[in-house]
Amino acid sequence: MTTADRIKHAIAITLIGDGVAAALHPTHGAQFWKKGPAGWRRSMRWCQRHPHATRMFAIAQAGLATMWVLHHERGARSLFG
Repeated sequence: MTTADRIKHAIAITLIGDGVAAALHPTHGAQFWKKGPAGWRRSMRWCQRHPHATRMFAIAQAGLATMWVLHHERGARSLFG
């Protein structure tokens, strides 16, 4: 396993964990990350006002990151194969 593989794996784990946490508590996650540049603060306020949409984005994030991990496994012919 190369360093690049390890970095990709760490990113995927982070995305999956963040997605699950945001799906469970969408407004808390948005409130937690509301510091930063103006555009980032605006997007976090939007996420607080729209918890259902935030939850859907979070589920998609965790799902896509999981698909990424499955796709990059050695010997994987396809996502479901």
